[in-house]
Amino acid sequence: MPTMELKDRLHSVASKVETLRQRYYALLSENKKMERQIERQELEIARLEKEVNQLKIDNEFLRVARSVPSNPEAVARYKGQISKMVRDIDRCIKQLNA
Repeated sequence: MPTMELKDRLHSVASKVETLRQRYYALLSENKKMERQIERQELEIARLEKEVNQLKIDNEFLRVARSVPSNPEAVARYKGQISKMVRDIDRCIKQLNA
């Protein structure tokens, strides 16, 4: 009779081990699936961050463009100011390279 109990216990333990093994592989598969999902979401976040930065630049450009008056004298004055700034920047770059 003790041999029968031992066989029953061994069968019970083997059954539990098989259940645990199946659960382990199911969780392993789910973990890999989640890791792939995280990678996709990280790529999407990076793409959206780039898009947000570009939209901020576009927004700033539009804000500045709208603030520029449309009369010819003001446009000429702004062009002169921008040209002066560009010359100053070029002069600074030359000094830095010297």
